[in-house]
Amino acid sequence: MATERMYDLAFQYKATKLWKLLYDDELFAVKLSDGEIGYCSVMGMVGQHLALGLYVGEEGYQSYRILLDGGFADADSIMMGEVLTSQNCLQCSFENKDMLLDAEVNEVRQYARAHQIPLRGKNAFPQFTKYRPGRYPWRYDSDLDEQRISDALSAGIRLKELLQQSSKEDIGLYSLRSGVQKIPLLSLEEGRWTVNDTPLPSAEISYPTPAFMDDFMAARLKRKKKRGIWECGTMRLPTAVQEEGQENEAPYFPLALVCIELNTGLIHQPVVTDGENAAETMQGFAEQLLHSGSVPRTIRCGDDRSFAILKDICSKNGIRLERTDNLEELDEAMHSLLEQLGEDENGEPDLEQLQELAEMLMLMTDGELAQMPPEMVNMLCELGELGGIPEKLLRRLKKLRRRL
Repeated sequence: MATERMYDLAFQYKATKLWKLLYDDELFAVKLSDGEIGYCSVMGMVGQHLALGLYVGEEGYQSYRILLDGGFADADSIMMGEVLTSQNCLQCSFENKDMLLDAEVNEVRQYARAHQIPLRGKNAFPQFTKYRPGRYPWRYDSDLDEQRISDALSAGIRLKELLQQSSKEDIGLYSLRSGVQKIPLLSLEEGRWTVNDTPLPSAEISYPTPAFMDDFMAARLKRKKKRGIWECGTMRLPTAVQEEGQENEAPYFPLALVCIELNTGLIHQPVVTDGENAAETMQGFAEQLLHSGSVPRTIRCGDDRSFAILKDICSKNGIRLERTDNLEELDEAMHSLLEQLGEDENGEPDLEQLQELAEMLMLMTDGELAQMPPEMVNMLCELGELGGIPEKLLRRLKKLRRRL
């Protein structure tokens, strides 16, 4: 449930129409009440998705850069899924009422009646959504989330006041694509807003390398004969999973470690976890090795995450580990797995999974949708006729297809 203050600030922010002045890659920063730095993206200039996105700290900023640098023009379904499930931010968006849960609609209407605010036209209803890497978009779940988005909305309101007096360039607002190294930082100190500069964090993402500590298993693996080459990589599966008894937790998109033996073409059973504990994935891989006929002499990884997960276990068991792009056999195996997951028992498109993909695409601006490959746009339009895509998204996709 959103607080009164959150709705106060949401409607004040909407009244600024800040998205008419800033593009979503012209970031500004805010010093949050808890001391963290938040990086704010104003969405709405080129699309129908009106929102303020708050990316907290270095990890939050890195997730924004994944979206900014995602290269949708060259993205396949695996990369698209990775980009769309990587976000780490808080959002205050403005939606049509059919995009909200009934409880959210009633809550907004109750606030609007109490404050005599009309809810007319498009994007009239504020909605507060939390995005965590590998998790389904969910409601805020802490007082800290509420305070942080309130800080960001307040900073956005103040920024609009500043832009009525100064130009974007005077304030220091530039597109991140221009290579800027610092952005404006708004801080509220003793009731007064100040504006300074703050350097942007590194956009480089590092993944945890779990230590392989099972000496008994290591001894057994060392006795196994080493031969051949495996290709390994990680991918997010498209179906969100809700654990029993965890109904108040956001469902997760499982992480799968996929391995294929090049000499035999054997695709091993993927190691599937919730993706939040790299050691769990590594342990599953170790057990897979233990029950295989042999241990590979060389493993080639197709992404940085799988390389980090396997680094220590390979080092301690004499397996050569390589980081290599363009692993054709692995790519084929991963796409085959996605195709199987995307079909029901009759081989027809799985509409439930299609709907989950559509919900992620709804979060993208028109500019981001326009960077998708034309083939993917056509496929989504065709599948949309089956009824698994919201009408609003389908209209946007058809409009985009006409321009391609």
